[in-house]
Amino acid sequence: MKQWKNDIFLLIILFCGVILLCLLNILNGDVAIGLHDVIKLLSGGAVDNPSWSYIIENRLNRSIVAVFAGGALGVSGLILQVFFRNPLAGPGVLGITSGASLGVAIIVLGGASFGSTWGNIGIVIAGLVGALGVLFLLLIIARFIQNSVTLLVAGIMFGYFTSAFINVLILWADKTETRDYNVWSLGSFEGLSSFEVGLFTSIIGFGFILTFLLIKPLNALVAGNNAAASLGINIKQTRNLIILITGVLASIVTVYCGPVGFIGIAVPQFIRVLVKSKNHAIVLPLVFLGGGFLAILADFTVRMSSNALPLNTVTAIIGAPIIIWVIINLNRKNVSI
Repeated sequence: MKQWKNDIFLLIILFCGVILLCLLNILNGDVAIGLHDVIKLLSGGAVDNPSWSYIIENRLNRSIVAVFAGGALGVSGLILQVFFRNPLAGPGVLGITSGASLGVAIIVLGGASFGSTWGNIGIVIAGLVGALGVLFLLLIIARFIQNSVTLLVAGIMFGYFTSAFINVLILWADKTETRDYNVWSLGSFEGLSSFEVGLFTSIIGFGFILTFLLIKPLNALVAGNNAAASLGINIKQTRNLIILITGVLASIVTVYCGPVGFIGIAVPQFIRVLVKSKNHAIVLPLVFLGGGFLAILADFTVRMSSNALPLNTVTAIIGAPIIIWVIINLNRKNVSI
């Protein structure tokens, strides 16, 4: 009972932290806007400066995208870490993000524009196909590789391969296309229209709801595939659902926000330190909020630097020490997730 109360308390703390950071993200920037004016605009009222309406809409959209993107990456990392039984597994390390990046590169460096309707549709589809393709290959390889570290290396090799292919595409592309791709690859939560924000959050929200279908299988998979199968879990069906959910979540974030790193690995491990429960009905919401908190914190830092710092630089500064700490702990003892 005490542990349950602690988990609920942590959930409330994270939720309040996300709301507070979103509010700070909206209020602060090159143009500071008062809380009273923000509340008035969000409630449909009018303010003295009409341009504030556009500024607040832009900041609100950016904050919403950051929270959902961070949550999606955190949840994807958690599911992959449980399935592969490797605390260093994640969309970026296993090559899923690289696969989505390759899909985006093929379309963008081929001449499509981020601003055009058909260009955006093509980019989304290509990113999804690239991410799912890499994940399918990893799962095929996983049948023949028992060592999770070796599988991790295979994912990294996929990342190197896709990077090499992208470099070849860059050599063939013109300067405008190359610049567009390089700016996208630095990562950013801004630039989405209200319609795109609605589409983005709907897809991630639906994907997150689907993760609750995995609660029982994930709880069983903590003990291993054989133990899960003995409890009646359909491993093949679970694997296919994991492919679908993590592939969609990781690719949609990568397509719209760029290859945002470290959140998918760092957040699940940090939450596991704070929460001792193995019940994923508790862990999943906490990881989603934790990912959202880290993402909005990173975005707030970027904005306070007047956008001088790339998003991936900030997430690396925050996330890399956590991952190093995980590696040190893995070497100290045989850690099971």
